[in-house]
Amino acid sequence: MNTSRVAAIALIFAVIPVAGATAPRGGFSRPAGGFDMHSEGAAAHPPQSASHSSTGPYGTNRSTTVNNTGNGYNRTTTASNGNYNRTTTGGANSNGNYYHGSTGSGPNGSYSHYGGGNAYNHTYSGSGTATNAWGQTYHASTYANNGVVYHGATVTNPVYHGYSAWGWNGGYAWYPAPYYYGGGFWGAFAIGATSAAIYGSIVANNTTYTSYQAEPSSPGAKLLASYQLTQTPCGAPNLVVIYGPNNSVICAYPNSLVAAGNYSVNSQTLTIVSEK
Repeated sequence: MNTSRVAAIALIFAVIPVAGATAPRGGFSRPAGGFDMHSEGAAAHPPQSASHSSTGPYGTNRSTTVNNTGNGYNRTTTASNGNYNRTTTGGANSNGNYYHGSTGSGPNGSYSHYGGGNAYNHTYSGSGTATNAWGQTYHASTYANNGVVYHGATVTNPVYHGYSAWGWNGGYAWYPAPYYYGGGFWGAFAIGATSAAIYGSIVANNTTYTSYQAEPSSPGAKLLASYQLTQTPCGAPNLVVIYGPNNSVICAYPNSLVAAGNYSVNSQTLTIVSEK
């Protein structure tokens, strides 16, 4: 990405946040702001929720809803001030999984970002999209494994290229489902479920990641089909290795569109990003 594009992205993210609104913290630990799990057991409290609305000193209207699921927390905050609007989400479970996301819009453009990982095994995957006032759109992805962070080049999706964020899903945001492999990105099955065929495994930084066969109707299957990739069991050398949401991984044979190597997923645009 050239210097002008970097500057454009920086400008978008600098001017869009609503005055008085607090962005979720990134990084590779649990998000701050009410997600401290140290004193919460798996069933410390029954499910409960609370909401709060307020108007800030700069005229920002804000509404926050927090849910205690009995196994963790999730939170959604919406804020608006004139033509500026922002929604942030975040959550964490006692098993170490966490996520955060935000969307915003204003006179200078719009942006969206989503990320999640596991605080215990130090993994994280995030992606973002920003569009400036001139209609130029930029994408970025980050993947981290045990503290090693990758920022790579996007491999253009030949089917969904040019679609807006979540265009592959009819414009509706896709959110991972708890306890499903890859958050359900590769199919609606849980880890270890008998309905999911085991497709080998990948060992990275002394951690073993079991791979499962993608279900035909899943977002992951759409991803593979658009790149004309054929899934194969992991383990052999010179494969396309794709790390998906929630610490998931699948492997495929390389082709003329995607070379062998490691990739992460930008679920907003249904693209893969090389890990470099």
